[in-house]
Amino acid sequence: MTREEFVSQLEHGALQAAALPVTSAVLRWTAEQLKGREPAWWKPMAKAWERRSFAAWSEAWSLYLACLHFEALNDAECPLVPYFPSCGGTAEADPSVALARFLAEPPPSFFENLKGGHRRTYIASRAAMWTAPAALFFQRRDLSYYLVEVNAGAGVNLAADLMLPPKGFDSALVAARVGLDYRPLLTEDIADRRWLTAGIWPDHLEAIAELDAALDKIAARTREEAAFLQLAACPPEKAAAFVAKNVPADDPDAGLLIYNMGVTVRMSDAEYAAYAAGMAAMLKGWGSRGLWVEVESVRGETYSATTQLRAHRVLGGELRSLVMASVDIEKSAHKYSEDSAAFLGPEAPTAK
Repeated sequence: MTREEFVSQLEHGALQAAALPVTSAVLRWTAEQLKGREPAWWKPMAKAWERRSFAAWSEAWSLYLACLHFEALNDAECPLVPYFPSCGGTAEADPSVALARFLAEPPPSFFENLKGGHRRTYIASRAAMWTAPAALFFQRRDLSYYLVEVNAGAGVNLAADLMLPPKGFDSALVAARVGLDYRPLLTEDIADRRWLTAGIWPDHLEAIAELDAALDKIAARTREEAAFLQLAACPPEKAAAFVAKNVPADDPDAGLLIYNMGVTVRMSDAEYAAYAAGMAAMLKGWGSRGLWVEVESVRGETYSATTQLRAHRVLGGELRSLVMASVDIEKSAHKYSEDSAAFLGPEAPTAK
């Protein structure tokens, strides 16, 4: 990540977050500080990222903002606290002076999180998108299934069907809810909860309230049922191998739904090709009972504002795919494929 690349991405991020005054101000100020000069804090920041690569244009600046937000949430004396609404601050005040004070002497944890942290965010409107293909695929077969999410964080998306139950959705068919992540996050751990909150912009209070409500429900359910969510340490590139080893494919009365949200957008084309090949090989073991679902931005579009719901399954021995729906956030436009029901049905064609 060069300084020039980061500036360009910060500026585009500020435009995208224009409706959030604190977030956009932080990004604009940071971009201005990096133009034509190298502030003292840039060198250790660049060093923290020297072994990381960012395929998605928004990944570096969103991680930077999450790390700032985490420090404010985690330390009442942080200079940013009075300026972040999530910490009780006001959105009307200019955070630039406080940001300069913070970056003049950041704590070691700030750089540690830049180096090894993975932002996880909860978007309530997106969280339950896996339920539509699940209903079309498994409910029509009356087939129970293992639900697996890649880069699940605390597994909030895994329980989205219980937060706001979709009409007609049968949650009883979910045999187990499994979340894979570099480092799974726990709803009962205060530091983990703060990191999850930090993944939401500090002045997006509605989204933070939705996250808090979801985490509280999961924590309560987990106290009643310890195995409600099963979280395991596993990087995304090893997800298919983990499932092949740990989720039994030999039970004819159970299926598999494995999905990723905002995961493959962070992969290079080569990484995604390897990931998809691993998924295809693993799904062949499930035959007609396996489904891979993605909720991701359009690959190849640098500043894509479109989220696609993509379904993949093995048909005729080959991995076949269909874009079930597309949502253009900027235009508030939705497109749905009329082929979804046929593609996911028991009598799906062998070629598509």
